[in-house]
This record gives sequence, structure tokens and C-alpha cells, in this order.
Amino acid sequence: MSDAAPGLFNPAYRARTLALAAAFVVIAFAALALNTVMPIAVQELGGLGLYAFAFGGFLTTSIVGTVLAGGIADRGGPAAPLYTGLACFAGGALLSGSSSAMWSFLLGRYLQGLGGGAVTVSLYVVMGHGYPAALRPRMFSLATACWIVPSMMGPPIAGAVTVWLSWHWVFYGIGLLDVVVSVLLIKPLIQLRRAGAADEDVLEGQSAGEAPFGEGASLRIFPAVAVAIGAGLLQYAGAKGAPHQPIAAVAGLLLLASCLRHLVPAGTLRARRGIPSLVVLRGAAAAAYFTIETYIPLMLINERHWSAGAAGMSLTGAALTWFVGSWLQGRPRLPWPRERVVLIGALIHGAGAAIALTGALRGAHAVTLAVGLAVAGFGMGILLPGVGILTLEYSPVNHQGRNSASLQLSDSLSSVLLLTLAGTLFNSAHVRAGADNMAFATVFGAALVAAASAGVIARRITPPHPKGLGVGKHGSRPLT
Repeated sequence: MSDAAPGLFNPAYRARTLALAAAFVVIAFAALALNTVMPIAVQELGGLGLYAFAFGGFLTTSIVGTVLAGGIADRGGPAAPLYTGLACFAGGALLSGSSSAMWSFLLGRYLQGLGGGAVTVSLYVVMGHGYPAALRPRMFSLATACWIVPSMMGPPIAGAVTVWLSWHWVFYGIGLLDVVVSVLLIKPLIQLRRAGAADEDVLEGQSAGEAPFGEGASLRIFPAVAVAIGAGLLQYAGAKGAPHQPIAAVAGLLLLASCLRHLVPAGTLRARRGIPSLVVLRGAAAAAYFTIETYIPLMLINERHWSAGAAGMSLTGAALTWFVGSWLQGRPRLPWPRERVVLIGALIHGAGAAIALTGALRGAHAVTLAVGLAVAGFGMGILLPGVGILTLEYSPVNHQGRNSASLQLSDSLSSVLLLTLAGTLFNSAHVRAGADNMAFATVFGAALVAAASAGVIARRITPPHPKGLGVGKHGSRPLT
């Protein structure tokens, strides 16, 4: 497509683009607003000891939603998993918001995770099916831009609602916004289904012996649930003072080792060139970044005595640099191939992790931590959209859902595992607030190792056989 081709807001794409943008804004606002009120909600419900499960449990159940939505989207299109995911997310928000006990609050969070995983993958599939290749980088940039306003407005709005009403109403509001997004998506999804019906001949031309992904989708329910349980057991094993930790750790590792290979493209665990390396790259980079993002505000408050508001501004700064990186990678006529741009993003991300580790050392200025997070965010803004774009480009149309699901699965699972390791390292080196520089340094050191591995893997994302991407002998086999 030439530069004169219609843009995202051309009449042919306007309704679809606006609906997708609204969905991403709600996702961003939900993440930031709910994270803001989570400490208040958990303490009011008397469940401070289960605080980590409110976050980790969300990621764990999102694994199941991710896997199932990818298969359903490939078989019948993204509408059904998208609406089901939105319903689960809204229902979970309402359940958590109306809770007066911790068990029902956590149940609502787990239902939100199930829906959130399905929604994210389904939106990726809509982007893959609904836009030509030349417009996808711009759509990924727009999706990133949708986080900017929520990153600045979500926390203060959630805080104000909590003060004036209660934290319950923040969850209710998220549920209402989900309903609005569902209505906005009706027309674009109908149009997408009609366009897909005209292209059914594409699926008929798939290679002999390669069954449509949907036929085996039901076989993925057990491994998806098993992987989620394994991740949950590892989280439990990393909790300080939990009984039977070794047994939980061994059981979790066994479940992951036996079932994970059924949910990712062949060769993923060996970082085979092409889509398998893209899946591993997404997980390593995301885990490193979100570990840094989780612990930098805590260190700024406990060790450098910043206020909560000032520490929170480090997250806003990273969101802004993430947007800048995403905007740059979405420009037409990039000076380098997309694969090289992704490598550059991975190297910048690694540099940000190294700066964060430097900031954890005694004597380093506190601003170094915020700078490290901002640099890492800039790298992620370049890297993450590129990984999604290449995955869609390398995938046949009837495999875009399952390969997008593999990306999201890698993101969620890797983040859970590295955050669990980081928590264990932090607890082992913890002394007391104000004397934990070494504890934070071990956490950022682990994140740096993950970021460095992402830089190495980014050199392997070019497929060995460009004409057979994702199909047949040399590509990603159907997941079983």
C-alpha cells in the first residue's frame, strides 16, 4: 500500500478504529484505576496477606482466557471470544465491587483475568483481520497512545471516587464502561464478519494435512488450565511463610513442563527462528519490564523517601516514553527492516534495565531509577508493537488468533514467573524499609538478565524460510 492509501480514520476504517481505541482506553483505565484502589480494597476486606494473589491470580486466569480465545477466534472469528471476554471482565468487576469478603473479591479478580485474556487476544485478531499490513503499525501505535490519558487520569480519578464514594464504585464504573465498549463494537464486528465471509477461499488453500486450529481447540482446555494451576502453585510457593512450599513448587514446575509445550508453537522452548523466537522475546521483555515497573515505585518510597504521588510519576513518565517509541516505530518508511527495529528496541530496553540496577546502588541519585524505567519504556514502545506486527505478518490468516494467543500467554506466564522469583529474592535479602538497597538490586539484577536474554533472542526472529511462514514443515505447526 502506498503512502497515499486510506488512513486509520478514513470512512472505510473509522468506526472500527474508534471502537478499538475505546476498548484499549477502557483496558488501560481499568488496569491503572483498579491497581490504584487495590490496596484500599484488600485492607478493608481484611485480606492484606492475599494482596499478591489479587494481581498474580488475574494474570494466571488470563492464561486460560488467552488460549481459549485464540482457538475460537481462528475457528469462527473474534466476535464471540471478544464479547464473552468483555462479559467476564464486566461480571468480575461487578463481583469484586460488590464484595464484602476477600474470597468473593478474589473470585471476581480471577473472572476479570479470564475475560481480560480473551479480550486482548481478540482485539489482536481484529487488528490482523481488519486492517491491511501497511496500516497495522499505525494501529499498534494508536493502541499504545490509548494508554496515555488513562496513565495520567486513571489514578487520580480512582482516588477521588474512593474518597467521595468508595472503592466499590471504581469497580462498578469499569463494568459500566465495558458495556459501552460492547455496544460500540457491534457494527465494526459485523462489517469484519462480512469481509471475512468473502475471503473464505483463503482458508481453503491451506496446506494439505494441516487441520484448522479450531478443530483442536477443545483439546487445549486441559493444558491451559494445567499451566494456569502450575503458575498459581509457583506463586504460592514464592509466598513468604506459606506451608508446603517445596511440594507446591515441584508440582507447579511439573505441570508447566508437561503442558506448556501444547500451548505454544513448536520450537518455542528452543527459541527456534521465526514465530517461536517472537513468542519467547515477548515473554522475556515483558517480564523484565513489568518487574522493574512493579518495584521502582516501592523503592522510591521506601528507600529514597519520595511521596506516593512523586513515585507514581515515574510510571507516567514511562508511559509517555513508551508512546514515543511506539509512535516512532509506526512511522511509514522506516530506515531499517522491521526485524532490526525490534532488535534496537530490545537493546534500548536492556539499557533501561541496566540503568535501573545502577539506580538501586547506594549513593546513586533517586532520579536514576525513574530514568531507567523511562528508557526501558521507550525500548518496549519500539519492541512490543513490532513483535505483534511481525507475528501477524508471519502467520496465515487462520493462525493469527493462536499465534497472538501464544504471545499473550508468554507475556502473562513469564511475568508471573519473574515476579515470583523477584519476590523470593527480595524477601531473602530484605532487612527493613530504608536499608533494602541490596534487596532491590537483586530484583533489578534478575530483570536485567531477562532483558539481556531478550536482546539475544531478538537476533533470531527472522524466519529461515520466509515463504512458508507459520505453515508446514518449516513454520509453526498447529498447536495440539
